[in-house]
Amino acid sequence: MKKILALILALALVSSVAVFSLAEEGTEYTFEAEYTYLEDLEGLGVSGSPTGIGLASESSKASNDFFVGNLGVNSPITFKITSDAAATATLKIRVGTNVLGTVSWDPVSFIVTVNGEPLEYEEFTTEPGDDPTDQQNFKVKTLGEIELVEGENIIVFVAGENTYRSNLPSAPSIDYIRLTTTANLTMEEYPENIE
Repeated sequence: MKKILALILALALVSSVAVFSLAEEGTEYTFEAEYTYLEDLEGLGVSGSPTGIGLASESSKASNDFFVGNLGVNSPITFKITSDAAATATLKIRVGTNVLGTVSWDPVSFIVTVNGEPLEYEEFTTEPGDDPTDQQNFKVKTLGEIELVEGENIIVFVAGENTYRSNLPSAPSIDYIRLTTTANLTMEEYPENIE
Protein backbone atom coordinates (compact mmCIF):
# COMPACT_ATOMS: atom_id res chain seq x y z
CA MET A 1 0.00 0.00 0.00
CA LYS A 2 2.85 2.38 0.84
CA LYS A 3 4.43 1.66 -2.56
CA ILE A 4 1.15 2.49 -4.33
CA LEU A 5 0.81 5.76 -2.39
CA ALA A 6 4.43 6.65 -3.20
CA LEU A 7 3.78 5.95 -6.88
CA ILE A 8 0.64 8.10 -6.91
CA LEU A 9 2.53 10.93 -5.19
CA ALA A 10 5.38 10.66 -7.71
CA LEU A 11 2.95 10.76 -10.64
CA ALA A 12 1.20 13.79 -9.16
CA LEU A 13 4.53 15.61 -8.85
CA VAL A 14 5.48 14.79 -12.44
CA SER A 15 2.06 15.95 -13.67
CA SER A 16 2.27 19.24 -11.81
CA VAL A 17 5.76 19.85 -13.17
CA ALA A 18 4.52 19.19 -16.74
CA VAL A 19 1.61 21.62 -16.31
CA PHE A 20 3.94 24.23 -14.81
CA SER A 21 6.38 23.72 -17.66
CA LEU A 22 3.63 24.18 -20.26
CA ALA A 23 2.46 27.34 -18.54
CA GLU A 24 6.03 28.65 -18.68
CA GLU A 25 6.18 28.28 -22.48
CA GLY A 26 4.14 31.42 -22.93
CA THR A 27 1.18 32.48 -25.02
CA GLU A 28 0.24 31.05 -28.41
CA TYR A 29 -0.56 33.70 -31.01
CA THR A 30 -2.26 32.96 -34.34
CA PHE A 31 -1.69 35.31 -37.28
CA GLU A 32 -3.77 34.88 -40.44
CA ALA A 33 -2.02 34.84 -43.83
CA GLU A 34 -4.90 36.61 -45.56
CA TYR A 35 -4.24 39.66 -43.34
CA THR A 36 -0.66 40.10 -44.58
CA TYR A 37 0.21 42.67 -47.24
CA LEU A 38 -0.80 41.13 -50.58
CA GLU A 39 -0.77 44.09 -52.98
CA ASP A 40 1.87 43.92 -55.74
CA LEU A 41 2.31 40.15 -55.33
CA GLU A 42 2.08 37.91 -58.42
CA GLY A 43 0.92 34.33 -58.01
CA LEU A 44 0.64 31.28 -60.23
CA GLY A 45 -2.58 30.00 -61.74
CA VAL A 46 -3.91 27.39 -64.14
CA SER A 47 -5.59 29.99 -66.33
CA GLY A 48 -4.05 33.37 -65.60
CA SER A 49 -2.04 34.40 -62.57
CA PRO A 50 -3.86 35.83 -59.57
CA THR A 51 -2.36 38.99 -58.13
CA GLY A 52 -2.67 41.05 -54.98
CA ILE A 53 -5.75 40.30 -52.91
CA GLY A 54 -6.71 37.72 -55.55
CA LEU A 55 -4.27 35.41 -53.74
CA ALA A 56 -6.70 35.24 -50.79
CA SER A 57 -9.16 32.40 -51.32
CA GLU A 58 -12.18 31.20 -49.38
CA SER A 59 -12.43 27.78 -47.78
CA SER A 60 -14.74 26.58 -45.04
CA LYS A 61 -11.85 24.41 -43.82
CA ALA A 62 -9.45 27.31 -43.41
CA SER A 63 -9.13 29.23 -40.18
CA ASN A 64 -11.13 32.45 -40.51
CA ASP A 65 -12.56 30.91 -43.76
CA PHE A 66 -9.66 32.30 -45.85
CA PHE A 67 -6.11 31.34 -46.85
CA VAL A 68 -3.53 32.48 -49.41
CA GLY A 69 -2.66 30.20 -52.31
CA ASN A 70 -1.32 30.02 -55.87
CA LEU A 71 2.04 31.11 -54.47
CA GLY A 72 5.27 31.39 -56.43
CA VAL A 73 8.58 33.25 -56.31
CA ASN A 74 6.85 36.60 -56.89
CA SER A 75 4.40 36.15 -54.04
CA PRO A 76 6.36 36.01 -50.78
CA ILE A 77 3.99 36.02 -47.81
CA THR A 78 5.37 38.41 -45.21
CA PHE A 79 4.30 38.53 -41.59
CA LYS A 80 5.37 41.73 -39.80
CA ILE A 81 5.31 40.84 -36.13
CA THR A 82 6.01 43.36 -33.36
CA SER A 83 7.38 41.95 -30.10
CA ASP A 84 7.59 43.87 -26.82
CA ALA A 85 10.82 42.02 -25.96
CA ALA A 86 13.59 39.88 -27.42
CA ALA A 87 12.42 36.28 -26.96
CA THR A 88 12.52 32.75 -28.30
CA ALA A 89 9.34 31.56 -30.04
CA THR A 90 8.13 28.27 -31.44
CA LEU A 91 6.96 28.73 -35.03
CA LYS A 92 4.17 26.60 -36.49
CA ILE A 93 2.47 27.01 -39.85
CA ARG A 94 -0.83 25.65 -41.15
CA VAL A 95 -0.39 24.77 -44.80
CA GLY A 96 -2.39 23.23 -47.63
CA THR A 97 -1.49 21.47 -50.86
CA ASN A 98 -1.83 24.49 -53.19
CA VAL A 99 -3.44 21.86 -55.47
CA LEU A 100 -0.02 20.39 -56.23
CA GLY A 101 -0.69 16.78 -55.25
CA THR A 102 1.59 15.09 -52.74
CA VAL A 103 4.89 16.96 -52.43
CA SER A 104 7.68 17.39 -49.89
CA TRP A 105 8.99 20.71 -48.62
CA ASP A 106 12.39 21.53 -47.17
CA PRO A 107 14.46 24.71 -46.63
CA VAL A 108 15.54 24.65 -50.30
CA SER A 109 12.14 24.06 -51.97
CA PHE A 110 10.21 26.33 -49.55
CA ILE A 111 12.25 29.18 -48.10
CA VAL A 112 11.44 30.60 -44.68
CA THR A 113 13.40 33.58 -43.37
CA VAL A 114 13.24 35.30 -39.98
CA ASN A 115 14.65 38.81 -39.98
CA GLY A 116 16.57 38.00 -43.14
CA GLU A 117 18.07 34.75 -41.86
CA PRO A 118 17.07 31.43 -43.50
CA LEU A 119 15.33 29.03 -41.13
CA GLU A 120 16.47 25.42 -41.16
CA TYR A 121 13.55 23.07 -40.49
CA GLU A 122 12.73 19.40 -40.96
CA GLU A 123 11.21 18.30 -44.26
CA PHE A 124 7.42 17.95 -44.29
CA THR A 125 4.84 16.75 -46.82
CA THR A 126 1.54 18.16 -48.03
CA GLU A 127 -1.00 15.89 -49.68
CA PRO A 128 -4.58 16.14 -50.95
CA GLY A 129 -7.40 15.11 -48.64
CA ASP A 130 -10.40 12.89 -49.22
CA ASP A 131 -12.81 15.75 -50.00
CA PRO A 132 -12.85 16.25 -53.81
CA THR A 133 -14.37 19.73 -53.40
CA ASP A 134 -11.54 20.96 -51.12
CA GLN A 135 -8.12 19.52 -51.85
CA GLN A 136 -6.14 21.89 -49.62
CA ASN A 137 -6.16 19.42 -46.68
CA PHE A 138 -4.69 21.95 -44.22
CA LYS A 139 -2.27 20.60 -41.61
CA VAL A 140 -0.21 22.27 -38.88
CA LYS A 141 3.56 21.82 -39.21
CA THR A 142 6.09 22.77 -36.54
CA LEU A 143 9.07 24.55 -38.10
CA GLY A 144 11.05 25.01 -34.88
CA GLU A 145 12.31 27.73 -32.59
CA ILE A 146 13.10 31.22 -33.81
CA GLU A 147 14.61 34.28 -32.14
CA LEU A 148 12.49 37.41 -32.05
CA VAL A 149 13.99 40.84 -31.51
CA GLU A 150 12.33 43.62 -29.55
CA GLY A 151 10.34 45.66 -32.04
CA GLU A 152 9.59 44.60 -35.63
CA ASN A 153 10.25 41.05 -36.85
CA ILE A 154 9.87 40.01 -40.49
CA ILE A 155 8.93 36.36 -41.20
CA VAL A 156 8.78 35.53 -44.91
CA PHE A 157 7.58 32.39 -46.73
CA VAL A 158 8.36 32.02 -50.45
CA ALA A 159 8.78 29.37 -53.14
CA GLY A 160 12.32 28.05 -53.45
CA GLU A 161 13.98 25.67 -55.85
CA ASN A 162 11.30 23.29 -57.12
CA THR A 163 9.25 22.63 -60.26
CA TYR A 164 5.98 21.68 -58.58
CA ARG A 165 3.62 23.93 -60.58
CA SER A 166 3.90 23.36 -64.34
CA ASN A 167 7.71 23.33 -64.02
CA LEU A 168 7.63 26.59 -62.06
CA PRO A 169 8.62 27.07 -58.39
CA SER A 170 5.62 27.05 -56.09
CA ALA A 171 4.89 26.98 -52.35
CA PRO A 172 2.22 25.41 -50.16
CA SER A 173 -0.95 27.38 -49.47
CA ILE A 174 -0.72 29.22 -46.16
CA ASP A 175 -3.61 29.45 -43.72
CA TYR A 176 -1.84 30.98 -40.70
CA ILE A 177 1.25 30.96 -38.54
CA ARG A 178 1.35 30.33 -34.80
CA LEU A 179 4.00 31.70 -32.47
CA THR A 180 4.32 30.54 -28.88
CA THR A 181 6.43 32.84 -26.74
CA THR A 182 6.63 34.73 -23.45
CA ALA A 183 6.69 38.07 -25.28
CA ASN A 184 3.60 40.06 -26.23
CA LEU A 185 3.07 40.02 -30.00
CA THR A 186 1.00 41.95 -32.51
CA MET A 187 0.90 41.91 -36.32
CA GLU A 188 0.42 44.65 -38.88
CA GLU A 189 -2.87 43.55 -40.51
CA TYR A 190 -4.74 44.34 -43.71
CA PRO A 191 -8.32 43.10 -43.04
CA GLU A 192 -9.53 44.88 -46.18
CA ASN A 193 -7.93 42.02 -48.19
CA ILE A 194 -11.05 39.93 -47.63
CA GLU A 195 -13.76 42.57 -47.30
